[in-house]
Amino acid sequence: MTKRREPLTFHLALTKAAAILGGWDTVGGICGVTPRAASNWSEPDTNAEIRLIDAERIDRACLDQGSKVAPFHQVYSLRLDLAGADATDLCITRAAAATAKETGEAVAALIVLAQSANAEDRRTARREIEEAIATLTGALAAIDRQEGNVHER
Repeated sequence: MTKRREPLTFHLALTKAAAILGGWDTVGGICGVTPRAASNWSEPDTNAEIRLIDAERIDRACLDQGSKVAPFHQVYSLRLDLAGADATDLCITRAAAATAKETGEAVAALIVLAQSANAEDRRTARREIEEAIATLTGALAAIDRQEGNVHER
């Protein structure tokens, strides 16, 4: 049975990285540990934790493998964004409405950019995407704060 790993955790990031890299043998080899030791780092119910240098090695290997994301960097940076996000408004309904608005505007700007590709449309698309990301990050922060979760898993 597959163990559940919560979103935005290093356990899940490592599990994703192992899939990208072809398994625990490769992950263990990158970090100089046994495959089982590497696998233990992905287990939420063990006390084993990955070292920062090993997370960086794995992220680099994922990028070298052609991955578009570095799993640990993605989780780490988003968690830092969440820690600093303004979540004074904990109303999930308002967060959902704002997210729908901003992501819709971002998609619309991307469609315009795909049809014209001029510099102003590129700036508009970037701005709209940044606003959508900020709104989504705020929504995640609202969920976490409403649950009293600060990602100490």
